[in-house]
Amino acid sequence: MAQRAFSSIFVRSIRCLSTKPVNVHRCVQPQFKVRPFLEDDIPDVIKIARQNTFQYSEEILKSWLKYDPEGINVAVLDSGEVIGLCSSINYSNDFSFGGAFCVLEKYRYLEIGHKIFQRCFVHAGGRNIVLNSTTELVNSYKRRGFPILEDSFSSLEYEHFGKPLSTKPLSEKLPDGVEIKKLEDAYFDDIFAYDRSLMGYDRKDIIKASCKEANAKTFVAFKNSICVGYGCVKLNMFEASRVGPLYANDSAVAEVMLRRLIENMPEAKGFVMTSVSNNMAANGFMRKLGIPVHNSLFRMYTKEKMIVNTSKIFAQFDIDFSPF
Repeated sequence: MAQRAFSSIFVRSIRCLSTKPVNVHRCVQPQFKVRPFLEDDIPDVIKIARQNTFQYSEEILKSWLKYDPEGINVAVLDSGEVIGLCSSINYSNDFSFGGAFCVLEKYRYLEIGHKIFQRCFVHAGGRNIVLNSTTELVNSYKRRGFPILEDSFSSLEYEHFGKPLSTKPLSEKLPDGVEIKKLEDAYFDDIFAYDRSLMGYDRKDIIKASCKEANAKTFVAFKNSICVGYGCVKLNMFEASRVGPLYANDSAVAEVMLRRLIENMPEAKGFVMTSVSNNMAANGFMRKLGIPVHNSLFRMYTKEKMIVNTSKIFAQFDIDFSPF
């Protein structure tokens, strides 16, 4: 029952589908198949994602493919064109994160989304499935298999496009004894240990892959030779600087790191970041920069909540593929 319920609502929205009226009769049922995502699919996937304002990068798709080869699935026409995708990234034996769901508009309401999801649901197995929901679909998710709503925070997406973003409102002053360094390979073990202590599970492979992407820039904060935070920025598919993750024990450290991350991507044509609503300092940074909330997403679960210290989460790793 849970599988049937989850699949019926999942195809309608995971943070992405347009709510505009769609003519459900304008396209006959196409011949298609669902299969795992391949690197050669990236151009088609980016084409679909750009139409729905997703904020990930082309390179991160390659990283997720290596991390979980069957975690992203696509619907493909007989012609070879990709017309939809959905992910369920398995992080551990206990939980999976569902997201990045999208179908080209003219192919919606033709059971294509349902079929993609079914493949992802099988991949998730009996794990606790975590996803983000738009406000208007929360009650639908509750009725159809997601009884647990996160009540301590929501995810806040920030976007800025247009004139260059000034970092002058952000502080340059670090707390005594703290230094921020550009990433070196020798720092990875420090990052892995910090991240595991915060998240509660090991994700060193995807962290390293993400930090090693061609246009990624990563900084690490140390105090007395101990890692007290790290952050990454990269260009997304719209050539905007996308900050994430940005984790730190101290908001003063996070603010300085955010400033440096933005300043180290001068070629960016915009800025995007996703915070958590109960991290007041993180959202205060956005107010200083004059960036309004673009979207608010609710966190939902099939089995149980994830317990994480969100006071240390200033920017989420990847809103479409990762819980924090």
